Amino acid sequence: MAEGLPVALAAPASAVVVVGPGVEGTESIAVWHVSPQGMPVGAWIYPMESLLASRDEARRLLTLVERRSITAVVPSELDEVLDRATKAADIDAEKWWTRQLFSPLQCFADIVDRRAVYEETVAAAKCELKNVADLEWSRDFAAAHLVDFDALRSQSEVRPVIGSTAVGSDALTVVGVLRWLVRQWAETEGVKRRRYVRDAHGEPEPLPPSWLASVQAGMTTRLPL
Repeated sequence: MAEGLPVALAAPASAVVVVGPGVEGTESIAVWHVSPQGMPVGAWIYPMESLLASRDEARRLLTLVERRSITAVVPSELDEVLDRATKAADIDAEKWWTRQLFSPLQCFADIVDRRAVYEETVAAAKCELKNVADLEWSRDFAAAHLVDFDALRSQSEVRPVIGSTAVGSDALTVVGVLRWLVRQWAETEGVKRRRYVRDAHGEPEPLPPSWLASVQAGMTTRLPL
């Protein structure tokens, strides 16, 4: 039986940022806020041309991502658009977002790695304690080697979202994958219901390490907006 242990995290929602065709195919930037529990809690779409031409609009966009962890299909591809938005907002803060980026692929790797550690702990406990049950996951990821976001989406069984705009659809697909990752992480940390696992590895953590680090980094960011 899979074990689950929900852990609350009091933190700002993370921001999914996607660039692509918006209304009538106009290049746009979509921002979806996702709670630490993986739920969408707010959405905005800005036409890129008007955003980059307006100091006020650029600043409004930055208020949506400034103090949050940030992700995308390929997070490293956000460098250009965040740099352009920061300059359009007339703010001198080079690559302020770097520590706030996190990758869904890395989150999945965090889950696989953490499960392997817990399995070793359980195997060692079986040599010393009575009645130690093997770990049984709802999904076995031990053999999974994912190379890109689409492979992760397939692994999660999240279907691509079909919406009114391509950019919004892509953002919602990322949101769905993040929600799935949150569930897999909760199952992973649920093993800490076993006292000997908790004693060896500490209290349950609310998010995969790479995502949690980006949340913590975002909470310290202060742009002059």
